[in-house]
Amino acid sequence: DTPRRLKIAVTLGMVQTLLAKTTKYALFDPTTQMAYIPLDDESKVKGKAAIEVIGSRIGKSGGSLIQQGLVLVFGNIISAAPVLAVLYYSVLAWWAYSANRLSELFYARTAMQESKEHEE
Repeated sequence: DTPRRLKIAVTLGMVQTLLAKTTKYALFDPTTQMAYIPLDDESKVKGKAAIEVIGSRIGKSGGSLIQQGLVLVFGNIISAAPVLAVLYYSVLAWWAYSANRLSELFYARTAMQESKEHEE
């Protein structure tokens, strides 16, 4: 019975990882590049450097720090699962809000650039 459960767990983990990576590369990466389109060249370079270098490292380190803190407080990660669920859905809601806000800013900036082009 144990080898069968292990096989199921490994298979589900593999499917979850494949779906996560596919979603990241198909949706997240192109979206981040699209956000830079209406910016001037200098802002593009500085924005990409800030987000891809600093933001990435802070995000990974912050996630690890939170996870370690939860393990220290709760004793193991399974006991911390309810707190992790709250954190996960909070970050998900914040991400959705941020994506919508970025969309509004993107369309406003693009419309402003188009109106400048039509004036010239």
